[in-house]
Parts: sequence; structure tokens; C-alpha cells
Amino acid sequence: MTSHDAVDRVSLARIAAAIATGVVVWWLVLGAGIALLRLGFPGYVEVEPEKAYSLGMLFARLLVFSSTIVAVALVAAWVAADVRLAWVAGALILALSIPDHLVPGFVWDDYPVWYHLVYLASILPLALTGGAIWRRAFGAPTEPARQASAPS
Repeated sequence: MTSHDAVDRVSLARIAAAIATGVVVWWLVLGAGIALLRLGFPGYVEVEPEKAYSLGMLFARLLVFSSTIVAVALVAAWVAADVRLAWVAGALILALSIPDHLVPGFVWDDYPVWYHLVYLASILPLALTGGAIWRRAFGAPTEPARQASAPS
């Protein structure tokens, strides 16, 4: 076994852990956000079964999903110690969301067209935002900072 094989295993383990952690974060943040909507919006619980949300409720749902996507991407980048995992998280969320949001018979019929478009179009930018937050808070120093700290 070469050192390259060990690095590949560590990398694959980090990627797998990042994806698994992202799934857990998705359900935790989304669950908490939906619970807050149920508590904070009068009438939300009553309209939820029919998905007859008001405009304000639809925007609040988008805010919950947006926060969830940013959190998943940030955590995936953190667990993998690689900002590229934020993009991977966003790509996975998008790939899993497209069928539900664009195929009639799933949630397509439950929401206005603009809602689907805003949700789908925002996934990758939000994931990249999560990655940018991770990079700013925890990522490697920028190139000038590395050069400044390098011994002369």
C-alpha cells in the first residue's frame, strides 16, 4: 500500500462523511425550520395538508429551504475540509430536487411555477455561499497570507 492509497482512502472517507453529515443536517435544519413555520405562522398548520400557502408562507418556506442548503453546504465543506464539497452538496440537492419540482404529479402541481423556478435556480448559488462561509471562517489562508508567513 502506497501513501497515495492511504490519502485516497482518507479523502473518500471524508467525502462519504461529508455527504452523510449533510443528509443529517438537511433533516435537522429543515425539520426545525418547518416546525418554526408551524409555530410562527397563524393558519400554517391548517393549510399545510392542502399546501394552500399564502404568499408570505411560500417566501418563508423558501427562506427555510435556503437556510438548509447553506447549512448543508457549509457542513459538507467543513467535514471534508474541502470547499469543493459545498458544490457537490449543491449539485446533489439540485439533482434530487429536479424530479420532484419539474415532474407533474409530484410537488409541481402544489406550488406556483415561480416557486419552483426560484427554488431550483437558487440551489447552487446558495451552496456556493455555504462554501464561501466555510472558506472565510475555516478555510486555508489565501495565497498572499501564505507568502507572508513563509520563511525568507
